[in-house]
Amino acid sequence: MSAPPVPGGFRRATPFTLESDGQRFDGAMALVAAPPAELEAAALGELAPDEAQLLTERLAPARRHSLLAGRRAAKDALGLLAPELDRRDIHVLPGLFGQPVVTMPGRANVQVTLAHAGQAALALAHPEACPMGVDLERFVPAHLGALREQTTAREREAVRVAMPGDEGQQLLLLWSLKEALSKALRTGLTVPFALLETTHLSPVPGGVTAQFANFAQYEGIAFAAAPFVAAVARPRLALWPARDGNTLPVRLRDWLGALATLG
Repeated sequence: MSAPPVPGGFRRATPFTLESDGQRFDGAMALVAAPPAELEAAALGELAPDEAQLLTERLAPARRHSLLAGRRAAKDALGLLAPELDRRDIHVLPGLFGQPVVTMPGRANVQVTLAHAGQAALALAHPEACPMGVDLERFVPAHLGALREQTTAREREAVRVAMPGDEGQQLLLLWSLKEALSKALRTGLTVPFALLETTHLSPVPGGVTAQFANFAQYEGIAFAAAPFVAAVARPRLALWPARDGNTLPVRLRDWLGALATLG
């Protein structure tokens, strides 16, 4: 199920593979950005009845837009794993802690992690056997002080070395890595940020890779394209296949750059 083009919007989706000790883990990622009116017009063909019930009159406009954009991104990603299904047969509903929970016919143990930033939403579908997390952020200057408070001096120095440039983007990149990890751990931001401390930051084109001081079994990769930052956390044992230079991190970096040109 490929994502059809949306006039005036941004919509990308791609499958990916991770490998570990002969095991193969198939997933998919999607990034969308669309104005509320376009998402509202398409909602009838996007949402299952139980999903549509989430669109109550009590929802603030920004929350309503976030929900619609997130469901579109989730179904673009999940649809690549089950192209035979109608989009309304794919159900993404909030769990007990608000986390997205997936049900769809003929497919078990598939989940999706979501992130939102303004009119954009990023979704990553993955098997439960390979827990992953994703985050998407847009820099807000007023948040600079709060971002600084959520990092250690060691982290700030490491990110300055690995990704020289704007402090706001550096700090937001650290935040995004931590939030992606929290989603992989299924805790969300209910744990102290100090527990999610990043370490061993290394530069890659457009961003950094990172390990985590208290969760050595995970690795993160994050990219910055002002005003956006995006990050993915995955098990360190699950590797991107080297035979394809156009891996998911490369796609995410390129998509983020294209999204940034839209403002």
